[in-house]
Amino acid sequence: MILPGLIAVLWLGVVNQLRVEWAINPQYSYGLGVPFLAAYLLAKRWGTRPPPAAPIAGVTFWLLLGGAAFVLLPVRLVQEANPDWRLVSWAHALTVGALSLFVTWLLGGWPWVRHFIFPIAFLAVAVPWPSNAETAVVQTMMNQVTGLTVETMNWLGVLARQRGNLIELPTGVVGVNEACSGVRSFQSTLMIALFLGELYRLTLARRAVLLGAGVVLAFMLNVARALFLTWQCAKHGMAAAGSWHDPAGYAIFGVSFAGLLGLVFLLRRTNGAEPEDTPPKVASPRTAPRACVAALAAWIVTVEAGTEFWYRQHERAAVRQPGWTMNWPQDPARFRFTALPEEVRTTLRYSVGESAVWRASDTTDWQLFFFRWEPGRAAAQLARNHSPDICLQASGLRMQQDLGVTEVSVGALKVPFHAFVFESRNGQPLHVFYCVWEDRVQQATAGPEDYTPASRLRAVREGRRHLGQQVLEVALRGHPSATEARAALQAGLGRLIRPEGGGL
Repeated sequence: MILPGLIAVLWLGVVNQLRVEWAINPQYSYGLGVPFLAAYLLAKRWGTRPPPAAPIAGVTFWLLLGGAAFVLLPVRLVQEANPDWRLVSWAHALTVGALSLFVTWLLGGWPWVRHFIFPIAFLAVAVPWPSNAETAVVQTMMNQVTGLTVETMNWLGVLARQRGNLIELPTGVVGVNEACSGVRSFQSTLMIALFLGELYRLTLARRAVLLGAGVVLAFMLNVARALFLTWQCAKHGMAAAGSWHDPAGYAIFGVSFAGLLGLVFLLRRTNGAEPEDTPPKVASPRTAPRACVAALAAWIVTVEAGTEFWYRQHERAAVRQPGWTMNWPQDPARFRFTALPEEVRTTLRYSVGESAVWRASDTTDWQLFFFRWEPGRAAAQLARNHSPDICLQASGLRMQQDLGVTEVSVGALKVPFHAFVFESRNGQPLHVFYCVWEDRVQQATAGPEDYTPASRLRAVREGRRHLGQQVLEVALRGHPSATEARAALQAGLGRLIRPEGGGL
């Protein structure tokens, strides 16, 4: 059983890479339980495994197996520098899944592949969706939930207005903490539907019905949840949202599970279950070639050791960047700190976090957010996954332009900012500048990080990973053009940023 053990080690590697996303992104927190559910389904299938067929391991099979194993190396190299790149997470999971199926075929032939394919593929439900697909599906659903809630509240006689995924009431704004997370129960409901369909061995057609019912149920329950929270806020003030937010979420999960379980029993009553497999008298796996086992074990060690060696060698050449800290103005008439909501602290898990508003001497308004994370894999994901193009659009602002990365000079520092133009609620342009600053860089860095595929691959080539980071986000109101806004940023940063080791 050494070969299945090696596959288990590879899956543990996938889980280890995904656990950070599961921990920091409430939308995927259900992923923490998926490996255990997959193991349970695998154990149930193992008890009813068919007799193994004799596989024909020809040249094509060994080439495919070797190719899938080889892909692990570039995937791990890219993933180490870009733990938040979801396409790479999918590549990792699909590669290990392919290796799992090849090993299954080697041990039991096609009967075993057909028998075990669902538990192996089930882990894919915990891999975060690519950002474009997630935005298209989840944020669209959230927008529809918000729209229906607003219509219902107005029908009930409560004045409400939709702003993106937020609901404006006379007592305040509902849904701020949902703006970056979408419909939290949507993916978890799909996971439950898939799990119950396999657990009770429904036919393929009835599994499709159960999955469709899960989508409808998730949408309806989220409408009910949003309506309940909005009603509480309208009648009892905005503090009611914090009191009822978590209980309402747990209630939705419980009701969705109970509803899907009831539908499963209804579907089974109509002879919608596959016949249970009869445990065979002898169904031991075939013995894999020792050379295959040894080669796979050696390659796994080589991949992990080679990845670590690559980055450690480059990190020896890394130099600490000239650091900077915030030099907040001391004029109480023009500057004040603003409180960060508890939900922001819980979500972003920063080491240092500050928020402020400032009216510059030219009477333009500045809003500033400064966050710092100490070195670690979560730092990169948190800094990159909550950028303005994601969060501000979810909060109801329409992005007009993505101007790319521009460097702003602050003394000897060259500070890269990703510039955006949004349409603010009064119709005036809102200029947003977003900077992610890493503590250490390689001297050969070719340019500022803008998180395009090319820049992500450049980070791999330069061996950059897990560095401490800080983020400065500046929103400017009152400038008609991007050129004027950038000039104001250039002038204002001289007062707001203090280079480490002295002034300018």
